[in-house]
Amino acid sequence: MQLYKKHFSVFVALIMVLSLLTPFSSVSKAAESFTETFDNWTQTGSSYLDGSFEGNNGVTWDYTGGRASTSIDGKGMMFRDAGSVLTSSEIDGGISTLSLDLKSDFTTKGVRQLEVFINGELIGTTPEAPLEGEKVSFSTEGIDVEGPFTLELLKVGSDKQLTVDNITWTSYEDPTKVSSVQSSVPAGQVAEGTEVAFSTSTADAEIFVSQNGGEYEAYAAPFTLTEDTTFDVYASADGLDDSDVRTYEYSVVTEESIADVRNQETGSIVSTTGTVSAVFNQGGANNIYMQNDGVGIVVRSAADVVPGDIISVYGELQDYNGLAQIAAEAGDVIVTGQEEAPAPKQIPETGLSEELEGTLVSVSNVNIASFGSGNYYGTDENGNDILIRPATSMDIQTGRTYEVVNGVVGEYNGTYQIVPRSVDDIIFDTNQVRPVKANPAGGFVEEGGTVELSSETEDAAIYYTTDGSVPTEDSTLYEGGVTITENTDLRAVAVKEGMTTSDVAEFSYVIQTDDIEIHDIQAAEHFSPYEGLSVPDVEGVVTYVVSGSSFYMQSLTADEDPRTSEGILVYQPSHGLAKGDHVEVSGTVLEYYVEGYAERAETDLPVTQIESTNINEIASDLELPEPIVIGGENGLEVPTEVIDNDSFGVFDPEEDGIDFYESIEGMLVEVAGGTASGPQKYGEIAVIPNKGDEVYTQAGGAIVKPGDFNPERVFIDVDDENFVVKTGDELSTSAIGVMSYGFGKYKVLAGKGQKPEFTDGGLESESTTIEYKEDELTVASYNIENFSANASNTSDEKAQRIADSFVNDLGSPDIIALTEVQDTNGPTDDGTVSGEGSYQRLINDIVALGGPEYAYTEVAPEDKQDGGQPGGNIRNGFLYNPERVQMTDGEAGGANDAIDVVDGELTLNPGRIAPSEFPNTRKPVVAEFEFNGEEVIVVGTHLNSKGGDQPLFGQNQPPFLGSEAERVELAGIINSFVQDVQAQTPDANIMVVGDMNDFEFSEPLEALKGEELTNLIDTVEKEERYTYNYEGNAQVLDHILVSNNLADRTVFDIVHINSDFMEVHGRASDHDPLLAQVNLTGEAEEEPQPEEKVINLADFKQKKVNIFEDNVRIVAEEGTKVEKVMVRGSNVSFEGEALADIEVTLHAKEAGAEYDFEGNEVKSVIVQHKNVETINGAENIQKLKLRGTAKHAGVALYDVDGNEIEIEDEKPGKGKGKGKDKGKGKHKGNKAA
Repeated sequence: MQLYKKHFSVFVALIMVLSLLTPFSSVSKAAESFTETFDNWTQTGSSYLDGSFEGNNGVTWDYTGGRASTSIDGKGMMFRDAGSVLTSSEIDGGISTLSLDLKSDFTTKGVRQLEVFINGELIGTTPEAPLEGEKVSFSTEGIDVEGPFTLELLKVGSDKQLTVDNITWTSYEDPTKVSSVQSSVPAGQVAEGTEVAFSTSTADAEIFVSQNGGEYEAYAAPFTLTEDTTFDVYASADGLDDSDVRTYEYSVVTEESIADVRNQETGSIVSTTGTVSAVFNQGGANNIYMQNDGVGIVVRSAADVVPGDIISVYGELQDYNGLAQIAAEAGDVIVTGQEEAPAPKQIPETGLSEELEGTLVSVSNVNIASFGSGNYYGTDENGNDILIRPATSMDIQTGRTYEVVNGVVGEYNGTYQIVPRSVDDIIFDTNQVRPVKANPAGGFVEEGGTVELSSETEDAAIYYTTDGSVPTEDSTLYEGGVTITENTDLRAVAVKEGMTTSDVAEFSYVIQTDDIEIHDIQAAEHFSPYEGLSVPDVEGVVTYVVSGSSFYMQSLTADEDPRTSEGILVYQPSHGLAKGDHVEVSGTVLEYYVEGYAERAETDLPVTQIESTNINEIASDLELPEPIVIGGENGLEVPTEVIDNDSFGVFDPEEDGIDFYESIEGMLVEVAGGTASGPQKYGEIAVIPNKGDEVYTQAGGAIVKPGDFNPERVFIDVDDENFVVKTGDELSTSAIGVMSYGFGKYKVLAGKGQKPEFTDGGLESESTTIEYKEDELTVASYNIENFSANASNTSDEKAQRIADSFVNDLGSPDIIALTEVQDTNGPTDDGTVSGEGSYQRLINDIVALGGPEYAYTEVAPEDKQDGGQPGGNIRNGFLYNPERVQMTDGEAGGANDAIDVVDGELTLNPGRIAPSEFPNTRKPVVAEFEFNGEEVIVVGTHLNSKGGDQPLFGQNQPPFLGSEAERVELAGIINSFVQDVQAQTPDANIMVVGDMNDFEFSEPLEALKGEELTNLIDTVEKEERYTYNYEGNAQVLDHILVSNNLADRTVFDIVHINSDFMEVHGRASDHDPLLAQVNLTGEAEEEPQPEEKVINLADFKQKKVNIFEDNVRIVAEEGTKVEKVMVRGSNVSFEGEALADIEVTLHAKEAGAEYDFEGNEVKSVIVQHKNVETINGAENIQKLKLRGTAKHAGVALYDVDGNEIEIEDEKPGKGKGKGKDKGKGKHKGNKAA
């Protein structure tokens, strides 16, 4: 939608003036009132999204940049960015008055207002919402638009948060005229057979209808639509003028076969019919498998149907991770009959395919080889790979061959799945009696309750035991209900002559006598054993109120098992409870996906929840339980390396980070100390409360490493996107909230708890350390994040920051490879593809800042063929300084022209590598430059994004990397181009640069590097090795690779100016730039030997300093502001009186590290790693603490005379967190711990 400033019309202004003179009651009588309360809006979470929903009064509301986690009265919609808009569909009945409520969110200053439009005309601007969050209202009368209207609310002013709610309007009724005719069905696309009725609110009026331009006839009954139809309607009544003629145009979506529906474009409105073969409830709705004539499809709907129902479906065709589905409202799924459910169809010898998707099939002789992440992997009798993904838990055994496996065919990210309907679809032996079923199938029962047993094998006899023994034909014969009078393990087999006896079926029943505690429900696992069961009178105290519909509560009596959580989420609309209320909750245990993306039920972990049927409030204002402490002096230590290493096989909170967080899910948590591992984003902050043995960034943030994605990142959700934190800032006051989960990760909800405070860690943006050399070429790579000449999307401030970074941080590189350059008008979708204006804007800003006047080169893409922001036409391109480098002669290629190498020369300059092989993603662009008589080929690259990769803390372990295979393939194509060049010119100078969207150790980078290239990322110190920060994980996505002949003649730098910071700190992009300086002609230069260095702490302004260098002397003079020093280097000595007030942490990078305090008084020394071998001059260390691997390795201590000494160690005891002990220890020169 194109938004622009609209002006008051003179007509509307006059109406508003007149309305002040004329009472509203004289304008309209019998007007109806309508209110949009947002109660039907189902969006959750803290993300600002685009979408639509059907409101309270049948009005469809479209919105851009709307967020749901806020309200005024019940639900409301929050906007942040200026230009965000809420627009109604066409509303019948006219409008006379309008009012709405609004309030500011968060406390950052900035103008927050809405402009209000009716039918595109500005009718007013709301008052500015005060910062205190107090509700204000906007209202206007005398609008008096008679016919249909649209309402639009446009966010203006600052990019600060504003919530709107309770949009109320009254219809327009002229007392001299019959009110307009309303239709029961909005105009537009409708299903065949839809009934349309007409009405008017004027009493005793008669309606007249014309169909498709025919004669008007008196309306008598609803019309059934079987073809496209246009109705012209008006109403007439004695003593009043006739109503205006209204036109309703309907396009009938005719019913098609499922096969024809599957061939439609995604997004089409479709109608079809078929027989239901299976129904699975997932993620709050049903996946309904239906088929007809051997072709199947999935219907995603809340409709209540069963296998065998013949249904007619009307809805939108969607693609859900490769699975074709029709999204349909419950009312648009109509049961038209009933027949036998479809029989399974044997799959062909070639295995599963797209043609079988959605149908019920049968697979023979399936050998189950392995199980992981809810999937069983095996092969069928023809050697085809078979993946079985039961919707519910089933006893399928690995190493076993099943004679028959039935199920419907699903698909997820290109992999076909068999989804069994029940355990009856898994048949080990077709001559075996089907297993015994029980109703109820276990769980809680009342004393004296009965259990019914059955088998699907006709005339089978059932024998059972209730003492835990294995049933045989000598056991009790089932002849009626089994009465349960005590806790019972019921086992049963079914027997029939001539057939193999069924497997033993086991059912456990518990007489409900003892109270059920929260830890019973949570158990030591990720999915509650009580899921689906009703639980009575679960007691707890309210610890955190999420909304008017949900809250967390925690048990007042904990068990002794540190693996079981004592907290749980409760869902109860309009509960009216407050923190500290003591309650008993009865309801059903569910595993609920609280917030996340559309596919969260397939990828994320749920939160255990009680869906309440009754809440009994016992007392108020109870003292809350002591929170579980993470971080700080005596807090729990989070696992620092393993997220999960056993596919959920063992619940091990001490080793697996995913189990650690699950063990405290729903509990009150205090994050008592730690370092911010990245800047705040989406109101969330990743904090490192305790560090492991591995490498961290210089600022103390986590770095992604092979096999280690840093489970020690604790996420704090402060629910404030203006909260200012950057990497390295230190937690100064605790965050207190409950441990929850959303968007693929566990997080502490602190927005309504105790928000944390941070002290500045002192991190500052960098400039390159590369010293400029006149005779060497400098090449930069920079992702400038959707940059265009459109100032409404790329602000002047951002453009100037990027230009400044080129001039002052990178030293005006000779060549700059850019990624995420958009066309001149940015996301405006009008067919523009040239990026000329975008480059020129950047060039002009560079010149204005004193930099050189660059030239640019690019290959403009085809419209909407390279992915990225719609309409933006993202591409790779180059700036180059024509005073230093020139492009070699060559013809510029077009969007679809593939560059090649002929007789050692490029066929195009610039040109794109194999553009047809890079669908819907950025094509690599190649340009050849000349510098000082030497030629260099630069390949600007931006590989496909990591969208489609599953979350690190998701339900599938290890996570499925859905985007990786494409990157591997594309990287291989680029490497093949490099090989082609080198085959004809072996000593060619080649640089492959850009955003590769993957890590230096990943398969795509290995494929890109091959044997021909060297990745300069590998030459950087590990603490510096990152270009991007995602959820507190510093990582390399951007790379510069050079042909091996350049490797020893190139120096390289990653310039950290963005990824650690927020915009308030000067961030211009989400990526850090890279810089390489290449000696194209000379031999490799020897690295000079480092000089001994003195570091004076008085030169630092911040309270915490990190020292990474080896062979340094640290001086702490009186007056220094530094309070903490982290030393990563070795052979470091200390001096100065201020050491008496400083905490020194020794975390050596290399083994055998030695330190010397020269007898100076030191406040405290923390030894963090076993690499610390010796501390000399240690006699005046006031406190010594061993942490991490040093706890087990110990450290050798000597005084200034070389004598072994011992120092008492303050050492916290190890506990789970429901209580901890402190201990003391001593450490000597013999390294005994």
